[in-house]
Amino acid sequence: METVEEGKQIAEAKTETGDGGSSLDTGSSLDNDPYHYTKRGAFTSELFKIEITNLPRYYGYVELKKRLEKLGVKPRKLKKLPNSSVTFATFDNEEKREAALAAIKGHLWKKSTLDAKIAKPVADPVTMKRKNEVEGTGESQKKPKISVEESVTPLVHLPYEEQLNSKQRDMEEFLNSLAKDFHCNIPQMRSWLNVQRSKHDGKCCALERIKPSPIIDGYRNKCEFTIGKDKTIGFRVGKYRDGFTTVASPMPCRNVPPAAKKVVEHMQEFLGQSELQGENPVTHEGHWSILLVRTTEGSEVMASLRMKVEDLTLEEFEATKKNLQEYFSPSGPGNSAGITSLYLLISGKRFKAKGIDSNIYHIAGNAHITENLLGLKFQISHYSFFQVNTQAAEVLFQTAGDWAEVSQDTVLLDVCCGTGTIGLSLAKRVKRVVGVDICKDSIKDAKVNATNNGITNATYVCGKAEVELPGIMDTIRPSETVVGILDPPRAGMHMKVIQAIRKCSSLRRLVFLSCNPQLASRNFIDLCRPASNNYRGTPFRLTKAIPVDLFPHAKHCELILLFQREDEISVEDDKTDSKPLTEPSVTSSTIDKKGADGSSPVDVEHQNECQPSEGQASEVKGVEPLSETPDQPSLGKSSDESAIHETKDGASAQKDMDAMTKSNNEELSKDKGGEQLSRTQEQPSHGKSFDESVIDETKDSDNVQMEMDTETNCPPSVSTGEEPSDDKDKTPLSEMIEQG
Repeated sequence: METVEEGKQIAEAKTETGDGGSSLDTGSSLDNDPYHYTKRGAFTSELFKIEITNLPRYYGYVELKKRLEKLGVKPRKLKKLPNSSVTFATFDNEEKREAALAAIKGHLWKKSTLDAKIAKPVADPVTMKRKNEVEGTGESQKKPKISVEESVTPLVHLPYEEQLNSKQRDMEEFLNSLAKDFHCNIPQMRSWLNVQRSKHDGKCCALERIKPSPIIDGYRNKCEFTIGKDKTIGFRVGKYRDGFTTVASPMPCRNVPPAAKKVVEHMQEFLGQSELQGENPVTHEGHWSILLVRTTEGSEVMASLRMKVEDLTLEEFEATKKNLQEYFSPSGPGNSAGITSLYLLISGKRFKAKGIDSNIYHIAGNAHITENLLGLKFQISHYSFFQVNTQAAEVLFQTAGDWAEVSQDTVLLDVCCGTGTIGLSLAKRVKRVVGVDICKDSIKDAKVNATNNGITNATYVCGKAEVELPGIMDTIRPSETVVGILDPPRAGMHMKVIQAIRKCSSLRRLVFLSCNPQLASRNFIDLCRPASNNYRGTPFRLTKAIPVDLFPHAKHCELILLFQREDEISVEDDKTDSKPLTEPSVTSSTIDKKGADGSSPVDVEHQNECQPSEGQASEVKGVEPLSETPDQPSLGKSSDESAIHETKDGASAQKDMDAMTKSNNEELSKDKGGEQLSRTQEQPSHGKSFDESVIDETKDSDNVQMEMDTETNCPPSVSTGEEPSDDKDKTPLSEMIEQG
C-alpha cells in the first residue's frame, strides 16, 4: 500500500481541471469509491503497479532508470520519492509487471539487495474526501473556506508597500539559503563567500530593493480560466490534492483585467446555450474545460476555448464549431465581448479518428494580437510566450539590459527568447543578437517582430537550448564579447546549457531572470563550481540580485541575478580570495587563523550548515551525495549522479567535484511556465485519463520527478484553473498567483 507521502505527492500531481459543484457531491454508485477510475473499463497503468524497496540511500532518478533498463525492466511511469528508499513503477499489463517483479527481487545494487511487491492503485483525493465527509470522519470538512480572491491573490488584503516588503524578505531568505548551498557544495569558494556573507547580512551577494510594478490591478494580459462541470467559468478555490474541485467566478479578482472579465461573461452565456457539459475532474466526462484569454495594452483580445470530443460525432463537432463562430460574429450576441482573435482547441487522443484533422481551429478574427513594449511592436501568436504583466516587463527588461552592460561590440545571447522581447529591445545597443527557444510559434513571431521593427542584426534558432547552444557557441569568434540573458523555465536550464555557457570563454557576464529561484538554484551552483571535466571554463560568481514585482497581490516575483566570471571580480571585492576556484584558496589574512582542521573561524561558524540530519543529504535541494560503493562510476564519467558530498580537505573535495556529472536537471528543465503550459512547447493538452494525470509530473516546487508516458508523448497540459505566474510557469491557476 502506498505511503502517506506517496499518496500526497501523487494526488498533488493529478491534473487540476475544475468542477463547478461543491466538494461534497452525490451521484453514481462510484462517487464515494476512491478507486472508481480503475473500474470504468478504461485502461490505467495504476492497475499494474509495483513498489520497489530497499533501494540505496543515495541514488538518482536517471541512474535508477538506467539500472532498470539493464535488467530489462521498462516501466510506463516511475515515481521516485524524495528522501526515501521507495520508488513506484507502473506497467502496461500484468505480464510486464510480473517480469519486473522477478527481475528486481534480489538484485544487488550498491550493496543493497532490492525487493519489489505489488502495490495498490493510488486513491483519488476528491472521492476520498467525499467519502470521509459522508462518513463524518474526514478533517477536510473542518477546513475554513476561502474566497476566490484569497485563493488567487493571497496578498490582496495587504497595502502594496507591505506586499513589496514581504517579497523582499522572501528574496533575502532565499539568498541566505543559497549562501548555505554554496558553502556546502563549493568548499573552494568559502573564503570569498564568507566575506560576502559578512558584508551582506548572511546573503551570498548584494540584494537591491525590489522594483514595484507600475500597475497593480488588472495587469494580467493572459489568464486561463477553468470551466467547472456545471460550466461555471473561473478559478478553482482550493487544490485537487486537498479534495477541492469548486470553481468560482473571477469577477472579484483584482489582477484580472476588465477586458478578460467581459470575455468570461459572454463565454458563460454561450456555454449556457450549449448542450455540451463541462468536464468533470473526477470522471473526466464532459466537454468544456479551459478558457484562455489574452489581452493587450490596446484593445486587442484573443480567446481560445478548449473542449474534449471523444464522445462526439464529426457532425456534432462541426455544429458546435459553427455555433461558436456565429455567436461571436459581428452580428452575433457575443460581438460586444471585443474578441479580435478566436480559437477552438481540441483535447483528447482520438480526435483524428473522427475526421477532426487538427487540435486547434482559428474560428474568427486575426491569427494573432500585437502588443507595444519599450517602443517596439510585438506580434503574439496563440502558443507564444509573453510576460503576463506588460508594464512590469518593461521594468524587468530595462533592468536586465542595464546589468548586462552591453556595447556595440557585444554579441547578446538570448536564451528562452520567446517572441524576442529582451533581445530586440537591446538590439540597437549590441553588435548582434542570437535568440533560442523551443516553441516554433515563438520563434516565428520573433523573426516577424525583428522585421516589423526594422531590426536586421538579430537571428533566431528554434530548438532545445541544450541542443542548439553548444553549436551557437562554436560560431562565436574569440575576439567577440558575449553577454548572456537567460529567462528560463521555472525549474531552470538543462545542465548542458550551463556547461555550454561555462565553456564559452568569451561569455563574461550572465544575467539570469528567474521566476522561481528556489527551483533554479541547482543552475546557480553549477555556474559557480570549480572547473572540472564536466564544467570546463572559469567559474562564475553571483555578484548581485534584484527582485522585480511582476505579480502584484500574488506571493511571487521575478529575481534578476548577475553572474560574472570569477577572474573579473574587482580586486576590492575579491582581495581575500584571488586564486581561481580550481584550487582551494588560502590567503595571508586567514592562514594564521586556521583551526586544527584547516578551517577558518568563519568556516567553523558555518560548518554545521553542511551537517545532514540523520537520513538526509547535506546538499542543495534535489542533490544527493555520492555513495561510496564498488558500483560508484569512475570520476568524471558518470552520467547519472546528481551531487557531491562534503569532504575533509580541498584535494578530496576537488576529486568529488570532478565526479559530479549529468544530473536530474533533465527533469527539472522541463519547460516553463505560468499556466501548466510548457514554456518551451506550449501546446494544448490531450485530455488525460486519471491514470495519466494522477502521477504525471507537476510543475511546482513540490514536484517529484516522474517519467512521462512514452507512448502517448502528450505535450504539457494547459493550465487547469489555478492562476499561473506566466507562460513559463506551468502551475495551475489557483496557484497562478502564488507561483508568480
